[in-house]
Amino acid sequence: MKWKIEYLPDEKILYVKTEGLLTAEVANLMVKEIVDSAACYQCDRQIVDHRNTSLAFSLLEYYERPAINMKIGISSKWKIAMVFRELTQHTQFMETVFRNRGYNFRQFDDIEKAKSWLLNE
Repeated sequence: MKWKIEYLPDEKILYVKTEGLLTAEVANLMVKEIVDSAACYQCDRQIVDHRNTSLAFSLLEYYERPAINMKIGISSKWKIAMVFRELTQHTQFMETVFRNRGYNFRQFDDIEKAKSWLLNE
């Protein structure tokens, strides 16, 4: 699994591009880097581009993810758009869990729609 975090200064967005198989353990490392980058750039909006990534989470891991992310440092005040190749029951479940826990989180299968939502105050 690999990822790249890039700050887009014109939009004031962190763009995270992932590739490979994402497990809960790897997600913890990636989320820590996102938290550090967000602090560095004073940025509370992210696009996480998972179009070239397969998620290897159990339903329990999806359910626990918001609390784990919060412990690592993700704020529920951040605005997060996740982009997938296709939206599935699993991605919908993840969005529902995050939103039910107070996160400003949406899933998309179109990166331009994700960016538009993110930039819309």
